[in-house]
Amino acid sequence: MKKIILATAFLGAVFSSLGQDTEETPTDWTFKAVGGLNGTHASFKNWNAGGQNTISWIALFDAQANWKKDKYRWENGLNLAYGQNRILRNPWAKTDDVIALFSKFGYNIYKPLDLALLVDYKSQFDLSTAADGNILSKFMAPGYLTIALGLDYHPNDKFQVLVSPLTAKMTFVNDFTLSQAGAFGVEVGEVFRAEYGAFIKMLYTDKIMHNVTFKGRLEMFSNYLNNPQNIDINAEVLFDFKINKWLSASWSSTVIYDDDIKIQQLNDDGSNLGTPVALAQIKNILSLGIRYTFVDK
Repeated sequence: MKKIILATAFLGAVFSSLGQDTEETPTDWTFKAVGGLNGTHASFKNWNAGGQNTISWIALFDAQANWKKDKYRWENGLNLAYGQNRILRNPWAKTDDVIALFSKFGYNIYKPLDLALLVDYKSQFDLSTAADGNILSKFMAPGYLTIALGLDYHPNDKFQVLVSPLTAKMTFVNDFTLSQAGAFGVEVGEVFRAEYGAFIKMLYTDKIMHNVTFKGRLEMFSNYLNNPQNIDINAEVLFDFKINKWLSASWSSTVIYDDDIKIQQLNDDGSNLGTPVALAQIKNILSLGIRYTFVDK
């Protein structure tokens, strides 16, 4: 946990230093880095209606570093999130855990159309376990690396879409138990799987009110060689409410569907219900907390 907090603080300091110019000089780079800490706490004593003491927190960090010159564009982004909650004296439980990094280089071939290469990486910081103690996931189990070559259409600052008919999607499962179980689509005993297919990534950002920003992201992948009709989906919507310079609130919803990830459903008594099947994974987070902009230039 200390490593996660220190890493976030270090990244914030780095991006903050980028915003401190000793002299005004023209640059082809733009930088933005925002960090936040959200939390909730509820405590009860002699409360007739009942209730359980709870505490939760989520740390967020989002940064972009973009370069543009002549017909060339280079966009880079980093998104980190980690959160926990605790009920009564139970152990801390993870509520959010994201490592997402991308880099996209493009060459303009016609007005808002670029020939682009995208490298996208996703994983998580921490270990996740089921109620019975079995490992569900951890750092690089899974880890996803996507490399896509295609056309990037960006008619304005709000919308962009990358369409790639040449995409390699790589899945890493760096855990013996999960590997032996064939988790996340790898063959039993393997730690790596490569898929080749088509990929689409759409982004939309709009300031719908003076203090409300909407962000949407949709990613779709189809494996040419294995059930191409079963499309993997990773989608997210985010409403960001800026209350003042330091205080903010946000609501986000993420939906993931991967035909290769099988999820075991359970009966009310905790016993297994049938065989594991591919299901939509849904995450909703509503949070309120402080936010600090390290650099925006």
